[in-house]
Amino acid sequence: MRPKLSEKYAEEREEICSRILNILELDDNGAFILSTLDADVERQNKIMELKDEIRMYFSCCNMSPFKPSATCKRPYLSVARNILRKQGYMFIGNDYTTKPDHVKTIRYYIFR
Repeated sequence: MRPKLSEKYAEEREEICSRILNILELDDNGAFILSTLDADVERQNKIMELKDEIRMYFSCCNMSPFKPSATCKRPYLSVARNILRKQGYMFIGNDYTTKPDHVKTIRYYIFR
């Protein structure tokens, strides 16, 4: 029987997760605000540049950003959420309004 990717590449998968968490720039509570990620194209591109590495170490057949015909509103967020969830991280999204501009957005908390 073929070994599972999660067993065969455990260290590499954790390395990718830590890189994604560093790109997301979590605050002290382990959270990030979606509107800041939406506004920062450089961080979005950094997450999308990991797609080739992710294909090597994760099963990607159920992730919409990896399907050629599927469209996704925020592929960078979908990649980050799917990969981190596969490694046992949990996401909690709460509605959030930014203080000076009163922009409605979502604050995501990530924890294990």
